[in-house]
Amino acid sequence: MRHSFWLKAVLLTCFFSVTGFVCPGEVSADDGDDLDRKVATLFRARCVNCHDDRGKAAGGGVDNLLNFSELADGYIDSENTADSTLLALTVGDDATMPRKRYRDVEWNGPLTEAEQELLKEWILRGGPSDEYRTAGQASSRELISEQQVVDAIAADMGRLQGSELQHARYLTLCNLHNHSKVSDGDLEICRAAVVKTLNSLSQNSDVLGLDTSAAVNRLVAADPDRTIFRFDLRHIGWSHIEWDRLSRHYPYAVIHRSGNGRTLYTQTSSDLPYLRADWFVFAALQPPLYHDLAGIPSTLQELEQKLGINRTQAVRQRLVDRAGMEASKVSVNNRLLERIALKSRAGAFHISDDFGSNDGEQNFFDNPLGPPGVFDTQHAYRQDGGEVIFNLPNGFQAYAVVTGKGDRLNTAPQAIVSDPTMPGGVIINGISCLSCHIHGMKPDIGDSRAATLDRVREAALMNHRRFSVPERELISELYPAQEKFAGLLEQDRRRFLDALKLAGIEQKGGSEPARALFDHFVRDLDVNTVAAEFAMTADALTDLLNRESETRQMLIRIQRNSLKRQLYLATFQEIVRLSLGAEPRPFEKLPSPYFGEQVSTTASSAQPAANGHQSTATVETDGIHRTGVDLIDAEHQTGQLKVEMWTSDEQRSYTDGQPIVCHVRATEDCFLTIVSVDSAGDITLLLPNRWHPEFRVKGGQTVTIPTRNMGFEFFATEPHGRTLLKVIATKSPLPLRTVSGTKSERVTPEMLKDKGLVPLANTKAVALREQTGSASAPATESTPVPRTQVTLTDAALEQTFRPQEWATAAWTLMTRK
Repeated sequence: MRHSFWLKAVLLTCFFSVTGFVCPGEVSADDGDDLDRKVATLFRARCVNCHDDRGKAAGGGVDNLLNFSELADGYIDSENTADSTLLALTVGDDATMPRKRYRDVEWNGPLTEAEQELLKEWILRGGPSDEYRTAGQASSRELISEQQVVDAIAADMGRLQGSELQHARYLTLCNLHNHSKVSDGDLEICRAAVVKTLNSLSQNSDVLGLDTSAAVNRLVAADPDRTIFRFDLRHIGWSHIEWDRLSRHYPYAVIHRSGNGRTLYTQTSSDLPYLRADWFVFAALQPPLYHDLAGIPSTLQELEQKLGINRTQAVRQRLVDRAGMEASKVSVNNRLLERIALKSRAGAFHISDDFGSNDGEQNFFDNPLGPPGVFDTQHAYRQDGGEVIFNLPNGFQAYAVVTGKGDRLNTAPQAIVSDPTMPGGVIINGISCLSCHIHGMKPDIGDSRAATLDRVREAALMNHRRFSVPERELISELYPAQEKFAGLLEQDRRRFLDALKLAGIEQKGGSEPARALFDHFVRDLDVNTVAAEFAMTADALTDLLNRESETRQMLIRIQRNSLKRQLYLATFQEIVRLSLGAEPRPFEKLPSPYFGEQVSTTASSAQPAANGHQSTATVETDGIHRTGVDLIDAEHQTGQLKVEMWTSDEQRSYTDGQPIVCHVRATEDCFLTIVSVDSAGDITLLLPNRWHPEFRVKGGQTVTIPTRNMGFEFFATEPHGRTLLKVIATKSPLPLRTVSGTKSERVTPEMLKDKGLVPLANTKAVALREQTGSASAPATESTPVPRTQVTLTDAALEQTFRPQEWATAAWTLMTRK
């Protein structure tokens, strides 16, 4: 049975092995002395392929060679270093390490005499230096409380104004700063994780740097300890839409009803302008949010279209570079790599074709001119699927895992590939890929594996019997010499490394910072970790939880060091309520592939429908059934077209009759439809209307609706309460249908001119009237609205428009008497 997936490896071009990294609580050899660094270089060159790189599958179960403290504790005799196990294994005529072969890894010879002398010197002195050992010790730091975080952010906001204030957002590392076992060096890794994650989700061509970097756009530290960082949404190509999609899932917020805490929620365009950085990295680097925020569409075809790629045309025009191998380090069967230079931005699009067997059409050594339909030939391979790496506009990388049909996957099929560093060995798109490709594309030009990237060119050009002269010429154009392909990979790798350097990210000792912070977040919680999250000492937390019977049982679980992160949320909220007397902020549950929770492969976090589509619905209004699709559930915020909506002066509360003014901006030329939705689900069509039967806007231009010369105005009306303003941007006018009694007809510009307001139900909360003069003019009576009218669309908007042809945004208001 052939697998219908195109992923046969631990990450596309995890073309090769996973690079080790150092988690918080550990240090790298760079923190030690010169001898430490030389030994680390030796281990990386001769040992980690069989050990640290393999995680749980490491040779002899030893996966921590680069953690010198653990290595020394286990293999160096501190009282008699000459009798150390590590010395016996690696030095002398009887040395058994490195082995000649371990699984699929062939050795590159025994340790040289110079290498043995170096390692012997290091072992005999007792292993790691004092500098290395002290680097991992946390300095004494004062605790930073939630109130101090709020005060620091409020003070920082006080220095901002205008659009800079509106787009200001904050990520905090205070809970890690409070942790007694997190060193200062670990905090630097966490800071790097923050800026690397932001850049890995960015749609901006400029790199966002650490506060200490040379980048033009940088994080800003809002406190002296550099634990609270501000960034501008625009510097990563975001608006409040992306931030709100993320923050609505944040589970660790506490409601502030007074003071600076309340002030924060009214200063920016967000109800929640700050998040914990460790949760942010955990949530944003796995589906569904990774796909939403990085802009990974639900199909390979949509992704190619978004990047301006036509693969078939590129292959026919010989604009691709390929390399094929019989088996990579992680793939049993044939594997083909294809690179296409991007025209829409600097960088490249890499895709691998993987196969379920090496026979027939699956053997691209015999059939290198695929995929089917590209060329008129009998020698086309037929792949089972693949994986994608491509450059973001800023030079960082984004990733996609897809099926053979091109459908996006959240995790790779475990029957084909695995990641031993993840629970159950599952590969999670986003975090697994990013941690594998720590230095960008693999292998680098100095790696011996770069010399064996392609075997197709040589084999095909020598096979005169199977391939004609024109076919051999075509193969020579599609499959370049190994030196060229390796050079292209190195060029792409350098682009990524240059972006890292500009951002100020130092990945010491093979440590991938985002994965390090991700792993720290998901570890089981102990007393120190929970205490740090509440800015307490372990003793203070113990005393607090011992006071109440309800929290005493929590303490017992925490003291057993067996409290799982996914179960801790309930504990966190109970501590907030029972012990601190505060109120946790409501949030939407976010499914996590890391915890084995199911995530739709097609719907984004903003589209809760199980299959990612709205289906035709039957709506009942005043006892009359209407067939169509209600606009209430229309949501699309992940396509190429984006739209924003906000109210004048960020106002959220309006009294009866008070005019309402909103601002709208779309990224492309489009038509706007604006509706209001009250808490009961009743909808009013506000735009288009009799004054503007069609309303078109220019891309990138902010439009105020309404202005004084538009002839109409929106106003607050009964029944009062919570209401939602929703804007729907479409590349062509939105087809609407109105129903009255048993009569159904399409809404046309002529109808709007003749009849005026066409409601979706009873006019509620926000209504429409003729403009009476200035925006502050007294309210006038609005036209009565027939109760039996309802406006729908004939089909779901994603069935009417292509993904890049529509978008939505919404703004919540309160109306009152």
